[in-house]
Amino acid sequence: MKKILILLLCAIFFPPCTVFGAEVSLDEMIGQMIILGFNGNSVNSRGFKNIVKDLNSGKVSGVIFFEDNIKNPENLYKMTETVYKSTMQNRPFIAIDMEGGQIQRMNNKNGFKNFPSASEIAAADDLKKANETYSNMAEMLNSMLFNLNFAPCVDLDLNENSILHKKQRAYSGDSAKVSAYANEFIKAHYDKNIITALKHFPGHGSVSGDTHLGFVDSTKTHKDIELYPYEDLMFKNDLQMVMVSHIFNENLDTLYPATLSYDTVGSLLRREMGFKGVVITDDLDMGAIKHKFDLEETVIQAINAGNDILLFSNRKPNNPNLADDISKIIKNAILEGLIEPIRIQQSYDRITKLKRMLIINEKK
Repeated sequence: MKKILILLLCAIFFPPCTVFGAEVSLDEMIGQMIILGFNGNSVNSRGFKNIVKDLNSGKVSGVIFFEDNIKNPENLYKMTETVYKSTMQNRPFIAIDMEGGQIQRMNNKNGFKNFPSASEIAAADDLKKANETYSNMAEMLNSMLFNLNFAPCVDLDLNENSILHKKQRAYSGDSAKVSAYANEFIKAHYDKNIITALKHFPGHGSVSGDTHLGFVDSTKTHKDIELYPYEDLMFKNDLQMVMVSHIFNENLDTLYPATLSYDTVGSLLRREMGFKGVVITDDLDMGAIKHKFDLEETVIQAINAGNDILLFSNRKPNNPNLADDISKIIKNAILEGLIEPIRIQQSYDRITKLKRMLIINEKK
């Protein structure tokens, strides 16, 4: 009976609409809101075959690659080419984390070039050289068919005990300098038709904890100046995302970390700061989320917060049915009145608009 009610509700609120010349169902709209990782480093890996199956059936919007997914350039290209040629209705996101320094999934260990860290780039005090470096990075990504880089990191270097400081991921403690060098990163990627994602909103640089491992509180350390790079950069071009962190800040939300917080995403980022583009969560398999919230609460809260794309690394452990599980949670939540149907439509519209811009820019 519940399944029948869901189908009826979907038919009422989401009659098939035409996008790119094809009708789109609620399942496909939900699929556009999900990016997953996988296990394996070849087209023959079971995990890769599973994610391609999800892509071909429209259950996910794209794939994120990690370092252990990359054996060598030849194997990587075969995988990204398979993803690129998937039969999903919309262009798939082919995503990776490439900041430089300690955060570069393609590196000299797997057959690619190493790039300097953000702090090393800024220390050179040469914007032109920074643009050249990032142009080379973007060209390398483009040659492997990547169209989404989860960078630049625009967190301010405000705490020497921060993981951002220790791993040299921050350009500077000066917000204007962070903005200037991140802008060179964005421009270089835009020229190669690669989406960039400003991270980690609303700022990760003032804390000493690591959200990969667990709860991190910025209530007493966060400074308003940490928002400056977002205000300056998030409207620079039409291939721009914002990635939200798992930082908790009681001054913004007394219950939820940023990723799951409407006050942070829907109110601060969207309403007050005016960002109308695609918002993506940081990896929802990280300890700050997974140790405190179950999958159902995570998915429902992330969507209601205002995020468009839910990112799951889905590796330790891997759940081959994760896309189906997420879709089921969303449809049940709609039926039970926990998610408004308009939220799915809003996210779908923003995501497909971004994907259309990829195709338009590709033809220029």
